[in-house]
Amino acid sequence: MKLKFIFLFLFFFFTNLLYSQVKDTVNKIELISVVETMPEFKGGFEALSNYINSHAIYTQKALKDRVSGRIYVNFMVTENGQIEEVKIVKGLHRDLDSVCIDLVKNMPLWIPATQRGKSIKCFYNLPITFELNKKLHLNPPVPSKYWKKKGKKKFLKKCLKEFHKNKNECNCWYKFILYNYNDHKLNELNLHEMFKKQSCQ
Repeated sequence: MKLKFIFLFLFFFFTNLLYSQVKDTVNKIELISVVETMPEFKGGFEALSNYINSHAIYTQKALKDRVSGRIYVNFMVTENGQIEEVKIVKGLHRDLDSVCIDLVKNMPLWIPATQRGKSIKCFYNLPITFELNKKLHLNPPVPSKYWKKKGKKKFLKKCLKEFHKNKNECNCWYKFILYNYNDHKLNELNLHEMFKKQSCQ
């Protein structure tokens, strides 16, 4: 049974690479190191964390190479909240760098940064940490109290009837959840995005 696992830890930070662009009265570009309001993923940290967890995956190559570490992604949030100029500031593995680039490029619109009451362009740094459990190919972790009964029952019902997965696929996804979301509840997971971006057999 092949299973893709990821434990993703996500946090925000500001460095000297972070800056915004605003036009002054003579249409020159002024670079400043601090903005009044930073750009924000709609829904805040929790929504961004859920988005990352639903889209970031270990590739088979990265699993085989047993890669763990942190990737730093830099991108611009425009005045309209669009994502542009995505690049890796510090990479980790070719496959995982590519995964991070793709998931950032495909993010929904952000809430743009503001300066002096106006929306402005702003560069943003996002660190994404991939941590490979050395025992991931052994027995799955002990299910939490929620996933042992109620969560498992609700998930399997949803997986089979709503998403039309077969029994083997649903059992595989259940193990995936135990590895990655054992401390979450079903309503905190975006199963649609998870199933769309990944396979489990």
